[in-house]
Amino acid sequence: MPEKRIPYRFTIGFNPGDPAHQVVAGLLNQQGRRKAQFLVNAVLHYIHCPETPDLPEIQAAPAQVDLNGIAEQIVGILKDQGYFKEAVFSASKGQTPDDSMEPLPDGILDAVGMAAISDSLAAFRGK
Repeated sequence: MPEKRIPYRFTIGFNPGDPAHQVVAGLLNQQGRRKAQFLVNAVLHYIHCPETPDLPEIQAAPAQVDLNGIAEQIVGILKDQGYFKEAVFSASKGQTPDDSMEPLPDGILDAVGMAAISDSLAAFRGK
């Protein structure tokens, strides 16, 4: 990482949707021109206070994403919204659900497929 041009100057952005960030931003705004001293006192107290838990270690790499879990959630949502027809499989013929899957011709989705994707994205966004 390249060295900072001004090592004692920082820009911090708080998440306006996080209640804890809202409280801290409010406290900092009350400090006027003494924000830096307030932060110094808070950090030093946090580090040296015996009642404060240890600082968590910073992860070197982001957590692994469970793609199978995400796929299961998407399929579950699509099933709940009626985009999958339940198929009846014959155990005597040795069929499994994967045997009945057929790829779409030329990889093009029809209106129902596009609607399914749109509805799934909306469900994940909570709309």
